[in-house]
Amino acid sequence: MPKRNNLFSYFLVLLFLSIVVFAISKIGLLKPVDSLAKGILSPFQTLTYGVYTSITNFGSSSQMQELKTQNITLTQKLVNQNKLMADNKALRDQFKTQNPKSSSLIEADVIGAPGFVPGISVPEILILNRGENDGIKVGEAIIYEDNLVGKVVKTSAFLSSVDLISNSSSFLTAKTLSTNALGVAKGQGGGGIILDNVVLSDTLQKGDVVLTKGDIDAHGIGVPPDLVIGEIASVSKFPSDLFQRASLTLKINLSKLSKVFVIVNN
Repeated sequence: MPKRNNLFSYFLVLLFLSIVVFAISKIGLLKPVDSLAKGILSPFQTLTYGVYTSITNFGSSSQMQELKTQNITLTQKLVNQNKLMADNKALRDQFKTQNPKSSSLIEADVIGAPGFVPGISVPEILILNRGENDGIKVGEAIIYEDNLVGKVVKTSAFLSSVDLISNSSSFLTAKTLSTNALGVAKGQGGGGIILDNVVLSDTLQKGDVVLTKGDIDAHGIGVPPDLVIGEIASVSKFPSDLFQRASLTLKINLSKLSKVFVIVNN
């Protein structure tokens, strides 16, 4: 019985001390002691944590760095391989085209499209990685397969600027494949293009292909005939008008071109 009383007394004393310590810590009286203890133990904690981290991460860190390096290398190889495959396909497709002759072409990469924002706008201008040093001249036609892409409007030693056929400043004589109707292909901006100035007596048919009539100058520079401009999507014809016109859809996606070909004057 006395032993039980003693244990109960000890329990009450410990409970009282615990309550006192808790109350003192709450009112901040133990902060100086706590800060002193932390100041003494902090260097040891830092040292032991650093040693532990170094030991546990030694193997994984070197392996992770090696994996990152391998991943970067593989990604670069994949990018190069995909570009090579795309270039080879473009070259094969172009050489299969009968018009114009491949001996009159210089291949060029599209390296820029000022003002083009995917999903918001369409390209109006392309920048090519070929220029005067490669024999490129202002006025020369840019094609992909047998499709007209645009014309060179500005050159520097190593670069060229191309106005696409949908550019609002673009216009050239054109004809229809089936009915040989003559007109002027005019860029409307925003990817649009029309065949305008077609006399009412000529026949325009939905689905007919529109080709270049040919705009070669005396120096042999310009757009050759029979390049594809687009396909007639709709016809606008009124008896009271002097001319009829047609809206065209392009046969190629100008925003996805990565390689094109310049028709040079040999």
